[in-house]
Amino acid sequence: MSAAIEQLVKRYEGGGMTRRELVLALSALVMARPAGGAAAQQGAAPAPIRVRTMNHVTLTVSDVQRSVEFYQRVLGLPLVTTQGTERDWDAPAVPVLGIGDGPQFIAFSQGDRPHINHYCLGMEGFDAAEIVARLAEHGIEARVRMRADSDPPAEELIFNDPDGIPVQIQDVSYCGGSGKLGDLCDPDDRPRVR
Repeated sequence: MSAAIEQLVKRYEGGGMTRRELVLALSALVMARPAGGAAAQQGAAPAPIRVRTMNHVTLTVSDVQRSVEFYQRVLGLPLVTTQGTERDWDAPAVPVLGIGDGPQFIAFSQGDRPHINHYCLGMEGFDAAEIVARLAEHGIEARVRMRADSDPPAEELIFNDPDGIPVQIQDVSYCGGSGKLGDLCDPDDRPRVR
């Protein structure tokens, strides 16, 4: 566990996470510490995290408006909300297009190199601190970002797979919106003033 703590402190000192994220991750590590039960004594592998849905994909595209118009025209995907970014949480910079009855969606970000930015899996009963701890049991470091364009800030959990592909885990109700679970997607639910 000391190696995991040292790694988290280094990330914090290097500016890779906020103090709040550090405290959340350290708390999760302490909660995840084996209590010396039968599974810990036998060296059993940690249990998998049970995901239930493919929640969303975020695409980095060269022209956001062109891509939004394409997906709306060709696939009929409606704009369900917008998200800010860490550069400007108040700017509705990331359009979120709904799929079916939701909460599944496709989001778009602007970039010079079009690619799949990340994908997100949904799970029942999402708790960021618990999932950080469970990922740590698997030797995986996760990052929890507090989305400041949400009231209260939505906790977004991201980690990398073995090839460095960013994976996000959220509650099955996550729709890219406001609220702790990011499950309030009416555009009026997104706070405009902080």
